[in-house]
Amino acid sequence: LGHVERCGVLLHLIDGTSDHVVAAYETVREELAQYDDELAKKPEIVALNKCDALTAAEIKKKQKALEKVSGGEVFTISAAARTALEPLLVTMLQTIHDYRGEQQPQPVPEFMRGTAED
Repeated sequence: LGHVERCGVLLHLIDGTSDHVVAAYETVREELAQYDDELAKKPEIVALNKCDALTAAEIKKKQKALEKVSGGEVFTISAAARTALEPLLVTMLQTIHDYRGEQQPQPVPEFMRGTAED
């Protein structure tokens, strides 16, 4: 985890096809805290990935469970299908700029944007 210490913001991608999304989240959070308590305090963005392989009901259930345990918003995305990426990327950029004390975030580059479905 040494390389993560240099990061200002952590993106926690949770495999949406897992039956134990909360346990996966808690495991990584515990590992961060055990490694370095300051690391565990860094800003974090949580995203439920592989949502293209889930039903709407499964997504909602897993998203709510992760929001409860993380205490924040959980993005629902599919990296493979490139869906719902732009809101996540905009939030990541804003969080990074906030961490660095910068005023105005740059727009999300076109190649990083999701599909027209976003």
